[in-house]
Amino acid sequence: MSTLDDALARQPRLPRYLCHLYQRLCQRRLNLVTGAGISIDAGVPDWHGLLDRLAAAEEALKTDLGEHRQAGLNPEYLGQIIYHRFKSSCPETNPSELQAATIEHNWGKAIHEAIYDRVPASIGDVVGRHPYLAQLRDVARKVPLVINFNFDDILSDAIGDEIKAGAPGNAMSVTWHPPLTDRVDLTTIYHVNGILPRVSLRKRSPQLIFTEDSFADARARAPGVSAEYIFLRFVQNTMLLVGHSLADSSLKNYLRLNRDKSPANHHYMIFWMEHENKVSASRRQDIFEANLELYNLITIFLTSPEIREFLDVLNLDERAFGERLDSLGEDRRWRYHYYIVGPVAAGKSTLLEQLRCFQTHEEWTRPPPREMYLASTNIDDQEREAIDRFIYAELKEKNRRMHAAQAGFHFMDRAPLDLYAFSKSDSENSKKSEELRTLVTRDQPLQKGEILFIEASPTALVRRNMLRGRSPNEAGSEAYFTEQTESLKKVYAPYFVLSTEQYSAGEVARQVARHVLLHEYRPADLEKIIERYE
Repeated sequence: MSTLDDALARQPRLPRYLCHLYQRLCQRRLNLVTGAGISIDAGVPDWHGLLDRLAAAEEALKTDLGEHRQAGLNPEYLGQIIYHRFKSSCPETNPSELQAATIEHNWGKAIHEAIYDRVPASIGDVVGRHPYLAQLRDVARKVPLVINFNFDDILSDAIGDEIKAGAPGNAMSVTWHPPLTDRVDLTTIYHVNGILPRVSLRKRSPQLIFTEDSFADARARAPGVSAEYIFLRFVQNTMLLVGHSLADSSLKNYLRLNRDKSPANHHYMIFWMEHENKVSASRRQDIFEANLELYNLITIFLTSPEIREFLDVLNLDERAFGERLDSLGEDRRWRYHYYIVGPVAAGKSTLLEQLRCFQTHEEWTRPPPREMYLASTNIDDQEREAIDRFIYAELKEKNRRMHAAQAGFHFMDRAPLDLYAFSKSDSENSKKSEELRTLVTRDQPLQKGEILFIEASPTALVRRNMLRGRSPNEAGSEAYFTEQTESLKKVYAPYFVLSTEQYSAGEVARQVARHVLLHEYRPADLEKIIERYE
């Protein structure tokens, strides 16, 4: 039995999350954000354990640290206290100009010893004992960026071992400065808080963001290059958080900024559970909903063996991934198709632009002919024929692209049967059906997909048309838009209907994204709609 079976029972939409993550991985738009949980499984202490090890050198400090902790001081503040004691105990240097450098060197050495004291000497032993480091390593070699909040270099060391062995995957760069550009076929491991390599002769970062003082300095520098770089990556990419508890305030800030600036863009966090019953269903629901509303963050609750298999699925090639997803969950699918439908000026193209965190398909695959921009009352038969040729060729090409779509979520501006909503008679519909069969679906039926119907009041549609440059005579009437909306609804009978008048463009996109990620998928059979009009 698959170790993901229990996880599927807890979260039936888990295959959807895998589909989205895999799609972003194939698009080189998936990044990893790694935290202390990964290193703990390798033998590195958690933050409180690290503080205890640093304080153990002085018995009085060890006692005082316990009292400070009971008083409610946060870990960064406790780190500041330990650093102050350490700094005060350092002897003066000769020359005195080396005092500061000597203190920082010895402080880094003390942290290094505390971090790696119980980590196996061989990276092979670390990988062999870790429940999912090998799988995480392989995913990391497929993404352009890993934002690492840890001081240790265990993940990059594991990647380096694979590179030495000639295993396929990206090359690697390790840095504590934000890279100016992403490089093709390269995974950048960016240690935002600094790095202390396990092999002591490797270059370490000049600063470690560990104490209250250093965190304050980092926050003060937030408007600088580093913060801007990370912010843009959060907005433009999909992040998978592994080993995090959301205790880091800077991480929460980036998630919140993404939520506000790119409302449709959702990130994912693996929430580690010691065993499947460790977190009750009600607590899981509380955490899931809070993270979703606060940070646009989808929380995936997994045990260590489940994390291993989850990452294994992401490491499959496309064919194997499709076969695996065909056996998972209620949907049993690895591709989801959506058609954005609505009257003119409802906001279809605006919505599509907001959904770039998925795969999107524009209204037209090539520029429309001049005749498309003429008023329907001012075109002759020859011009109408040119328009029809263009439209049917476009419908065939768009249908081919939807059939050829790879794993993930695919959104198309307009559905292929909108033309029925503009017919004047049953005979015109019958003629269109015949042309669809002959020119569009002869070799390939229309791809099924869920209809996402967006609308607005007729008054709002007239106003928007005028603001888009249409003259009052060409902007349409309220009666015209009422009829168009009802005609489109009659064609498709959509389950999902959303008014774009009540919400901002970003909020509309957020609701659509949450619908496709969290709710039932209801694909419309477009071939049966054609049958109705034949």
